[in-house]
Amino acid sequence: MPTYLSNKTAIVTGAASGIGAATAKLLAQQGMHVVLADIQAEPLEQCRQQCADEGLSVAAYVTDVSDTDSIKALADFAEQTFGDIYVAFNNAGIAMHGVPMEEMRLQDWQWVIDVNIKSVVHGIHHILPRIRKHGQAAHFINTASIGGLQVNPNWLTGAYSMTKYAVLAMSEGLRNELAGTPVNVSVVCPGAVVTDFGSASSRPLRLGGPTQRPEQEFLTEALISVGVSPDFVARRIWQAMQNKEFFIFTDRAAVPVIEDRHQRILQAFKTADGFRAQNKI
Repeated sequence: MPTYLSNKTAIVTGAASGIGAATAKLLAQQGMHVVLADIQAEPLEQCRQQCADEGLSVAAYVTDVSDTDSIKALADFAEQTFGDIYVAFNNAGIAMHGVPMEEMRLQDWQWVIDVNIKSVVHGIHHILPRIRKHGQAAHFINTASIGGLQVNPNWLTGAYSMTKYAVLAMSEGLRNELAGTPVNVSVVCPGAVVTDFGSASSRPLRLGGPTQRPEQEFLTEALISVGVSPDFVARRIWQAMQNKEFFIFTDRAAVPVIEDRHQRILQAFKTADGFRAQNKI
């Protein structure tokens, strides 16, 4: 591993399962002290115990990433437990698929915005300054999605993709603002991954509490049929950290859709040019 990360502290949100759990474990296997954060207490403790059984240096902290005070408490806990933070992986997120946007309840809008967007805002506000303060090489990584570059026309992902476009924009902004500093910024844009992504059992009480979303039950079968494993994504993230990559993709399945979108954008610019020429602007 890069020597500057040896025995250093990492925070991973959404660490009770999926990409978060796999990446947290890999970072710990590479010699980091890792704080596992998730709103789901029991799965989080199971993940912590599995890592501890392997002799890995980990701690767990139950965290609601949609709540700013909870993220501040997480950062405090990480520093008090292991010291200065060198890697922040803002990975926690929820699905919001299968329902037309006009039919979505306002409570669901609030939930997906608070978890997928505000969690990154809270990380920028509470964790990034602590990383910057020690002035050494570090990583600030956000999980967006391939949905941050296109809206799946078949899965009704408008609300979900809206949040992931925002994560991508924040990440690009951070890359610009932190250019020339020791902090490398990356954005993870995975395609399909075999995880329990469609579960709505973790919705906090202030946003309505645990619920069921039968409209997105199709996700489980769809992800299993075409998805890569969380371990694969974790290894891909580790490679990108070593290479200081910004975009972290896991496959090229969405390339035709994204290329089509870009062509439509370019054509719209041509149409604008034609309009300007006709009107002699």
